[in-house]
Amino acid sequence: MSTKHKHEILTGAFLWLLVLLAVASAAWAGFRFHADIPAQEENVEFTVRYSDVEIFAARAGMTVEETLAFLKEQGVSSVGVFEYTLWNLRRESGCYVLSNLELAGEMAFNTELARYRDFILDSAEGLQLGDYIVLMPEGAWAEQVWEHLEQLKEVEDSVRFRLKRASCEGMELFVIQGAVYDNLPYLALGANPAQLKNVSHAGLLVNPYLSARRIETPASAEQALATYDRASLSAVVFEGGRVPGFPRYTAETAQAVKKRGLPVTVFEYHQYPQGMKELALMLDYNLAVMIPGKTGLQEAMEVWNGVRERKVRLIELRLRDFAPQFRGEELKERFAGRMSSIVGLLQEKGYKSGKLQALSVRPLPPGVYLLMGAGLLAFTLLFLRTIIPVRPLVLILLLVPGTAFVFLLFLWNRILTGQVLSLWTALLFPLYAVLTLYFSPPLREKEERGCERGPGRGARAPVLQLFTLRPGFFVRTGLMLCGTFLFSLAGGLLLHGFLTMPPFYSGLEFFRGVKIMYAAPLCLAGLAALAYWSAGEVETCRSGFRLLPAGELGKTCLAFIRRILRRPLVLGDLIFLGILLLVAYFYLTRTGHVTEITAAESQARGFLETALGVRPRFKEFLIGYPLAFLGFYLLEKPGKNIRLLACLLLAAGILAPVSVLNTFAHIQAPIVLSLWRSLHGFWLGGLCGLLLLFVWTFGGLFAAAVRSEKAPKKWNKEEKGRG
Repeated sequence: MSTKHKHEILTGAFLWLLVLLAVASAAWAGFRFHADIPAQEENVEFTVRYSDVEIFAARAGMTVEETLAFLKEQGVSSVGVFEYTLWNLRRESGCYVLSNLELAGEMAFNTELARYRDFILDSAEGLQLGDYIVLMPEGAWAEQVWEHLEQLKEVEDSVRFRLKRASCEGMELFVIQGAVYDNLPYLALGANPAQLKNVSHAGLLVNPYLSARRIETPASAEQALATYDRASLSAVVFEGGRVPGFPRYTAETAQAVKKRGLPVTVFEYHQYPQGMKELALMLDYNLAVMIPGKTGLQEAMEVWNGVRERKVRLIELRLRDFAPQFRGEELKERFAGRMSSIVGLLQEKGYKSGKLQALSVRPLPPGVYLLMGAGLLAFTLLFLRTIIPVRPLVLILLLVPGTAFVFLLFLWNRILTGQVLSLWTALLFPLYAVLTLYFSPPLREKEERGCERGPGRGARAPVLQLFTLRPGFFVRTGLMLCGTFLFSLAGGLLLHGFLTMPPFYSGLEFFRGVKIMYAAPLCLAGLAALAYWSAGEVETCRSGFRLLPAGELGKTCLAFIRRILRRPLVLGDLIFLGILLLVAYFYLTRTGHVTEITAAESQARGFLETALGVRPRFKEFLIGYPLAFLGFYLLEKPGKNIRLLACLLLAAGILAPVSVLNTFAHIQAPIVLSLWRSLHGFWLGGLCGLLLLFVWTFGGLFAAAVRSEKAPKKWNKEEKGRG
């Protein structure tokens, strides 16, 4: 063995060792990151909006107090209470918000208001067009309203604006003069004490539902949350598309929330208001994932999937739209039945209804990211060597500064670097696995010993014909697919490791580049398949495989591209390109983090979920593995066109490892769940591959039978013509 060959072996072994260490550290990080509180100690919180409670009470023929007690019996743990606005106060019994024009009419026809006529006229003397009065019972609620009315001083003209108050016979009168109308309707007044009292009396928690205020000051967040302090709080929910106070007073908002030790919520599927990323960082990612209200309530399996795969801990029930055709006792029975199915399923899985527990995660040590970055760089160099013949010393020289550069990128921007490296992992591992295992140069064998003859006259039945395949075919195919599966798991664990950070775990950040991940490896694998077929590198028979020699892939693909560029363009090429673009459009529109599914697909998913516990991906067991299985089978057949089809099928088989890596890109799902999902996809893909092989063989026999029937008829006509 030459010294050069020894250096190549030692360098390759060192690089592979780095890759294995990186994958092992990523696996450790993933399991550590998902080491949650035991399921029997975890709570799932069900919440409803107070406005929905009022609507449900009216439909069910109950009071609000009775409805709250009923909801608690069904497993509801909290109620979402919004801030009141000045215009909401108009709907309160005994409270009046009137303009100067409305005041005259109300005092003429409203007997309850007429008794305060003299008091109002004396206190509100000099009212002009556009001025308003607020009349309400005195007490804590009135004091809170007055405190929030004083916010107008921050934005109104100090010369024209006047704010006065007076009291008489248990009523408070607030006079607003010279205010801009646009500042009045949505002026926040904080939480209604009466609503908080009803919720607390029922033994339920309160979720403050906050939105950006019309008038925001550094004290706005503290002022808003202070109105909820009289109740037991669970989590803060932001609505309206923007975090209150963002961007000027985000720090003050974070301080007010942190003071009360409350988590803030983000919706599942990475939905959150503007400014949430900045706020979450200030709160040390004290977050909870929430399923927003849905028309008709969520199904039990939908809730369970959210709890298991996306760390959902708060579920909002949209009562106002539930069973709109029912009233009274029947409405209550239907709601109780739906809640019983949801709560029952969660209890079977070890969860119980109660106050949510916020996500509690810690970032990984910097050394783990350093090791994972070094492993990915080593794998990149191994792949580079298949394209360009690089000397071992050059590989080592590239590894050291490259690792240092990656580590500096992590220190500069950990989130962006994690996204870039995870995408690179998703592109590199499937491509390397398929090109190395599917298109590696075979150990040559004489054609007459290994090739199966095509189906023809007197061929065996499809099942028997499959059994006549040499055992070596199934061994080789099994080894190829197992190797691809192991490469996919290694890449998936490494990808998961790069995303093992609190922002990804909570849903604020997510893996980016799904469409690139599905498109680029498929295109490059197709290019390599055509290049090897065109160069005649894919043999008729395969009896083994070895790793790609240095520079083999780049040399073959470059030669193929040169031949394509020199080839004249014809109409058939344009038609083929158009068909290819249509297929690519359909393919890419069916990929992404959230896609629409048909009813049939939903039923199939439900069946697999019930049967296996974890649903495997269709792209793996219905497309990727079966196509690769058939491709290996067709490589055993003679004929250039058959080998072309085999190469294209093997290239399409890259969908399986790509899908496996996409499974691990869902960082919120426990890593064990991703492993089981991938494993189910692998063994089911093998079974579907055998089934596809049977169908292909049966189709070949049928076509051969049709040809054999037509051939004698043609011969008889020729004989008759000669006679």
